[in-house]
Amino acid sequence: MNEDKSEIDLADLRQAACPDAVEIVEAGDRPVLLLCDHAGHRIPDAVGELGVSRANLVRHIGWDVGAAAVTRSLASRLRGTAVFNHVSRLVIDVNRRPRSYTSIPPISDGCVIPGNQQLSEAAADQRICDYFLPYHKAVARQIARFRGQGRIPVIVAVHSYTSHLNGEDRPWQIGVLWRGDRRIAGPVLTALHERGDLVVGDNQPYSGQREFGFTITFHAQRTRLPHIMFEIRQDEITEAEGVARYARILAECLEPPLEDQDIYRLFDGDNLPTTGGLRAWRHAGHISPLG
Repeated sequence: MNEDKSEIDLADLRQAACPDAVEIVEAGDRPVLLLCDHAGHRIPDAVGELGVSRANLVRHIGWDVGAAAVTRSLASRLRGTAVFNHVSRLVIDVNRRPRSYTSIPPISDGCVIPGNQQLSEAAADQRICDYFLPYHKAVARQIARFRGQGRIPVIVAVHSYTSHLNGEDRPWQIGVLWRGDRRIAGPVLTALHERGDLVVGDNQPYSGQREFGFTITFHAQRTRLPHIMFEIRQDEITEAEGVARYARILAECLEPPLEDQDIYRLFDGDNLPTTGGLRAWRHAGHISPLG
Protein backbone atom coordinates (compact mmCIF):
# COMPACT_ATOMS: atom_id res chain seq x y z
CA MET A 1 0.00 0.00 0.00
CA ASN A 2 1.22 3.48 -0.83
CA GLU A 3 1.60 5.12 2.59
CA ASP A 4 1.53 8.62 1.10
CA LYS A 5 -1.77 8.27 -0.73
CA SER A 6 -4.59 9.79 1.33
CA GLU A 7 -7.53 9.54 -1.07
CA ILE A 8 -9.93 6.65 -0.45
CA ASP A 9 -11.11 4.79 -3.54
CA LEU A 10 -14.88 4.50 -3.07
CA ALA A 11 -15.87 3.19 -6.47
CA ASP A 12 -19.63 2.93 -7.04
CA LEU A 13 -20.45 4.61 -3.73
CA ARG A 14 -24.13 5.39 -3.93
CA GLN A 15 -25.74 8.67 -2.88
CA ALA A 16 -25.98 8.87 0.88
CA ALA A 17 -29.45 8.51 2.35
CA CYS A 18 -28.73 11.55 4.51
CA PRO A 19 -26.85 13.96 2.21
CA ASP A 20 -26.53 16.69 4.85
CA ALA A 21 -24.94 14.33 7.38
CA VAL A 22 -21.46 15.61 6.52
CA GLU A 23 -20.65 19.31 6.84
CA ILE A 24 -17.51 21.04 5.59
CA VAL A 25 -16.56 24.51 6.83
CA GLU A 26 -13.69 26.40 5.23
CA ALA A 27 -12.64 29.18 7.63
CA GLY A 28 -9.37 30.03 5.89
CA ASP A 29 -6.65 28.67 3.65
CA ARG A 30 -4.24 27.42 6.31
CA PRO A 31 -3.30 23.74 5.83
CA VAL A 32 -5.05 22.67 9.04
CA LEU A 33 -7.87 20.14 8.89
CA LEU A 34 -10.09 19.79 11.95
CA LEU A 35 -12.21 16.65 12.33
CA CYS A 36 -15.29 16.20 14.48
CA ASP A 37 -16.39 12.56 14.24
CA HIS A 38 -19.29 12.84 16.69
CA ALA A 39 -20.65 16.30 15.94
CA GLY A 40 -24.34 15.42 16.04
CA HIS A 41 -26.97 12.99 17.27
CA ARG A 42 -29.08 12.78 14.12
CA ILE A 43 -30.98 9.57 13.35
CA PRO A 44 -31.64 9.54 9.57
CA ASP A 45 -35.14 8.64 8.44
CA ALA A 46 -33.75 5.73 6.43
CA VAL A 47 -32.50 4.09 9.63
CA GLY A 48 -35.87 4.22 11.36
CA GLU A 49 -36.36 4.15 15.12
CA LEU A 50 -33.45 2.90 17.22
CA GLY A 51 -35.71 2.67 20.25
CA VAL A 52 -33.60 5.17 22.21
CA SER A 53 -35.22 7.96 24.20
CA ARG A 54 -34.47 11.58 23.40
CA ALA A 55 -32.85 11.90 26.84
CA ASN A 56 -30.38 9.12 26.03
CA LEU A 57 -29.78 10.29 22.49
CA VAL A 58 -28.61 13.74 23.58
CA ARG A 59 -26.23 12.50 26.26
CA HIS A 60 -22.70 11.26 25.63
CA ILE A 61 -23.70 7.90 24.16
CA GLY A 62 -25.36 9.65 21.21
CA TRP A 63 -22.69 12.20 20.35
CA ASP A 64 -19.73 14.17 21.72
CA VAL A 65 -21.44 16.95 23.65
CA GLY A 66 -19.92 20.36 22.86
CA ALA A 67 -17.29 19.02 20.45
CA ALA A 68 -18.87 20.50 17.31
CA ALA A 69 -19.11 23.97 18.82
CA VAL A 70 -15.47 23.89 19.94
CA THR A 71 -14.37 22.59 16.53
CA ARG A 72 -16.29 25.31 14.70
CA SER A 73 -14.79 28.08 16.85
CA LEU A 74 -11.31 26.56 16.69
CA ALA A 75 -11.45 26.33 12.90
CA SER A 76 -12.21 30.04 12.75
CA ARG A 77 -9.39 30.91 15.15
CA LEU A 78 -6.87 28.75 13.28
CA ARG A 79 -8.13 29.75 9.81
CA GLY A 80 -8.49 26.11 8.84
CA THR A 81 -11.03 23.70 7.37
CA ALA A 82 -13.34 21.52 9.44
CA VAL A 83 -15.28 18.34 8.60
CA PHE A 84 -18.26 17.40 10.78
CA ASN A 85 -20.25 14.15 10.97
CA HIS A 86 -23.77 14.84 12.23
CA VAL A 87 -25.11 11.27 12.31
CA SER A 88 -25.30 9.78 15.80
CA ARG A 89 -22.59 7.38 16.82
CA LEU A 90 -25.43 5.00 17.77
CA VAL A 91 -26.32 4.63 14.07
CA ILE A 92 -22.68 3.89 13.25
CA ASP A 93 -19.54 5.17 14.91
CA VAL A 94 -17.33 6.65 12.20
CA ASN A 95 -14.37 6.44 14.59
CA ARG A 96 -14.56 2.66 14.86
CA ARG A 97 -13.46 -0.02 12.42
CA PRO A 98 -16.48 -1.19 10.42
CA ARG A 99 -17.99 -4.47 11.64
CA SER A 100 -16.16 -4.27 14.95
CA TYR A 101 -18.37 -4.74 18.03
CA THR A 102 -18.45 -1.01 18.83
CA SER A 103 -19.06 0.12 15.25
CA ILE A 104 -22.84 -0.28 15.62
CA PRO A 105 -23.18 -0.75 19.38
CA PRO A 106 -25.98 -2.99 20.66
CA ILE A 107 -25.44 -1.45 24.11
CA SER A 108 -23.69 1.76 25.19
CA ASP A 109 -22.84 2.72 28.78
CA GLY A 110 -25.57 0.43 30.07
CA CYS A 111 -28.21 1.64 27.59
CA VAL A 112 -29.60 -1.07 25.32
CA ILE A 113 -30.07 0.06 21.70
CA PRO A 114 -33.03 -2.00 20.41
CA GLY A 115 -32.53 -0.95 16.78
CA ASN A 116 -29.00 -2.34 16.83
CA GLN A 117 -29.89 -5.74 18.25
CA GLN A 118 -29.20 -8.69 15.91
CA LEU A 119 -28.70 -6.33 12.99
CA SER A 120 -28.35 -8.23 9.73
CA GLU A 121 -25.10 -8.04 7.77
CA ALA A 122 -26.95 -6.37 4.90
CA ALA A 123 -28.36 -3.69 7.22
CA ALA A 124 -24.95 -3.08 8.76
CA ASP A 125 -23.39 -2.81 5.29
CA GLN A 126 -26.08 -0.30 4.33
CA ARG A 127 -25.13 1.93 7.25
CA ILE A 128 -21.47 1.66 6.28
CA CYS A 129 -22.30 2.77 2.74
CA ASP A 130 -24.72 5.51 3.77
CA TYR A 131 -22.99 7.12 6.75
CA PHE A 132 -19.49 5.79 7.43
CA LEU A 133 -18.00 6.00 3.93
CA PRO A 134 -19.31 9.47 2.96
CA TYR A 135 -17.71 11.03 6.03
CA HIS A 136 -14.35 9.40 5.43
CA LYS A 137 -14.53 10.21 1.75
CA ALA A 138 -15.04 13.88 2.67
CA VAL A 139 -12.03 13.78 5.00
CA ALA A 140 -9.88 12.09 2.37
CA ARG A 141 -10.89 14.61 -0.29
CA GLN A 142 -9.88 17.52 1.94
CA ILE A 143 -6.50 15.90 2.59
CA ALA A 144 -6.11 15.24 -1.13
CA ARG A 145 -6.97 18.88 -1.85
CA PHE A 146 -4.09 20.07 0.32
CA ARG A 147 -1.73 17.45 -1.06
CA GLY A 148 -2.70 18.49 -4.58
CA GLN A 149 -1.56 22.00 -3.66
CA GLY A 150 1.79 20.60 -2.59
CA ARG A 151 0.99 21.13 1.11
CA ILE A 152 1.08 18.69 4.03
CA PRO A 153 -1.96 19.35 6.25
CA VAL A 154 -2.01 19.13 10.03
CA ILE A 155 -4.90 16.99 11.31
CA VAL A 156 -6.64 18.09 14.52
CA ALA A 157 -9.33 15.79 15.94
CA VAL A 158 -11.73 17.10 18.59
CA HIS A 159 -13.72 14.83 20.90
CA SER A 160 -15.41 15.13 24.28
CA TYR A 161 -16.01 12.64 27.08
CA THR A 162 -18.24 12.21 30.09
CA SER A 163 -16.91 13.05 33.55
CA HIS A 164 -18.07 9.70 34.96
CA LEU A 165 -17.99 6.32 33.22
CA ASN A 166 -18.26 2.73 34.41
CA GLY A 167 -18.22 3.78 38.04
CA GLU A 168 -15.08 5.89 37.73
CA ASP A 169 -14.63 9.66 37.98
CA ARG A 170 -12.42 11.31 35.36
CA PRO A 171 -10.63 14.31 36.84
CA TRP A 172 -8.93 15.51 33.66
CA GLN A 173 -10.51 18.57 32.09
CA ILE A 174 -8.70 18.06 28.82
CA GLY A 175 -6.67 15.22 27.38
CA VAL A 176 -4.13 14.98 24.58
CA LEU A 177 -3.77 11.66 22.77
CA TRP A 178 -0.62 10.72 20.89
CA ARG A 179 1.43 7.74 19.72
CA GLY A 180 4.81 7.96 18.05
CA ASP A 181 4.52 11.40 16.48
CA ARG A 182 4.81 14.00 19.27
CA ARG A 183 5.71 16.96 17.06
CA ILE A 184 2.47 18.72 17.96
CA ALA A 185 1.37 16.81 21.06
CA GLY A 186 4.66 17.51 22.88
CA PRO A 187 4.60 21.33 22.76
CA VAL A 188 0.82 21.44 23.25
CA LEU A 189 1.04 19.31 26.41
CA THR A 190 3.81 21.56 27.72
CA ALA A 191 1.73 24.67 27.03
CA LEU A 192 -1.35 23.19 28.71
CA HIS A 193 0.60 22.15 31.81
CA GLU A 194 2.29 25.55 32.05
CA ARG A 195 -1.07 27.30 32.30
CA GLY A 196 -1.49 25.93 35.81
CA ASP A 197 -5.29 26.16 35.76
CA LEU A 198 -6.18 22.85 34.13
CA VAL A 199 -6.03 19.17 35.03
CA VAL A 200 -4.39 17.83 31.87
CA GLY A 201 -4.39 14.22 30.74
CA ASP A 202 -1.38 12.90 28.84
CA ASN A 203 -2.99 10.02 26.94
CA GLN A 204 -5.93 10.26 29.36
CA PRO A 205 -8.79 9.43 29.67
CA TYR A 206 -7.96 7.23 26.67
CA SER A 207 -4.49 6.15 25.69
CA GLY A 208 -3.36 6.68 22.12
CA GLN A 209 -0.72 4.04 22.77
CA ARG A 210 -3.44 1.38 22.83
CA GLU A 211 -6.36 2.65 20.75
CA PHE A 212 -6.60 5.84 18.74
CA GLY A 213 -9.84 5.08 16.98
CA PHE A 214 -10.22 4.64 13.25
CA THR A 215 -10.16 8.21 11.94
CA ILE A 216 -6.75 9.42 13.09
CA THR A 217 -5.15 6.01 12.60
CA PHE A 218 -6.37 5.74 9.02
CA HIS A 219 -6.14 9.32 7.78
CA ALA A 220 -3.15 10.67 9.73
CA GLN A 221 -0.99 7.93 11.23
CA ARG A 222 -1.12 5.57 8.26
CA THR A 223 -0.15 8.41 5.94
CA ARG A 224 2.31 9.96 8.47
CA LEU A 225 0.60 13.35 8.52
CA PRO A 226 1.23 15.65 11.51
CA HIS A 227 -1.70 15.33 13.90
CA ILE A 228 -3.12 15.65 17.40
CA MET A 229 -6.30 14.46 19.13
CA PHE A 230 -8.04 16.40 21.90
CA GLU A 231 -10.52 15.03 24.43
CA ILE A 232 -12.41 17.66 26.44
CA ARG A 233 -14.58 16.80 29.45
CA GLN A 234 -18.16 17.50 28.47
CA ASP A 235 -19.19 19.41 31.57
CA GLU A 236 -16.58 22.02 30.62
CA ILE A 237 -18.15 22.76 27.23
CA THR A 238 -21.91 22.45 27.64
CA GLU A 239 -22.35 26.24 27.68
CA ALA A 240 -21.20 28.89 25.21
CA GLU A 241 -18.78 30.39 27.73
CA GLY A 242 -16.97 27.08 28.15
CA VAL A 243 -16.89 26.49 24.40
CA ALA A 244 -15.29 29.89 23.82
CA ARG A 245 -12.78 29.32 26.64
CA TYR A 246 -11.55 25.96 25.36
CA ALA A 247 -11.45 27.06 21.74
CA ARG A 248 -9.26 29.97 22.83
CA ILE A 249 -7.04 27.74 24.99
CA LEU A 250 -6.53 25.20 22.22
CA ALA A 251 -5.84 27.90 19.64
CA GLU A 252 -3.24 29.53 21.90
CA CYS A 253 -1.51 26.19 22.48
CA LEU A 254 -1.60 25.20 18.81
CA GLU A 255 -0.41 28.46 17.30
CA PRO A 256 3.31 28.10 18.14
CA PRO A 257 3.76 24.62 16.60
CA LEU A 258 1.56 25.57 13.64
CA GLU A 259 3.79 28.58 12.97
CA ASP A 260 6.78 26.25 12.64
CA GLN A 261 7.03 25.41 8.94
CA ASP A 262 9.00 22.25 9.73
CA ILE A 263 5.80 20.78 11.18
CA TYR A 264 4.30 20.51 7.69
CA ARG A 265 6.31 17.42 6.80
CA LEU A 266 5.58 13.71 6.83
CA PHE A 267 6.59 11.90 10.01
CA ASP A 268 9.65 9.72 9.49
CA GLY A 269 9.08 7.42 12.47
CA ASP A 270 6.70 4.61 13.39
CA ASN A 271 3.30 5.58 14.78
CA LEU A 272 1.00 2.69 13.86
CA PRO A 273 -0.36 0.20 16.42
CA THR A 274 1.70 -2.93 16.98
CA THR A 275 -1.32 -5.16 17.56
CA GLY A 276 -4.76 -5.62 16.10
CA GLY A 277 -3.93 -4.62 12.55
CA LEU A 278 -5.48 -1.89 10.47
CA ARG A 279 -8.19 -2.59 7.96
CA ALA A 280 -7.80 0.09 5.34
CA TRP A 281 -11.26 0.49 3.85
CA ARG A 282 -9.95 1.73 0.50
CA HIS A 283 -12.48 -0.25 -1.51
CA ALA A 284 -16.20 -0.48 -0.92
CA GLY A 285 -17.02 -2.81 -3.80
CA HIS A 286 -17.37 -5.88 -1.57
CA ILE A 287 -20.10 -4.22 0.50
CA SER A 288 -23.60 -5.09 -0.65
CA PRO A 289 -26.00 -3.60 -1.52
CA LEU A 290 -24.45 -0.58 -3.21
CA GLY A 291 -27.52 0.34 -5.18
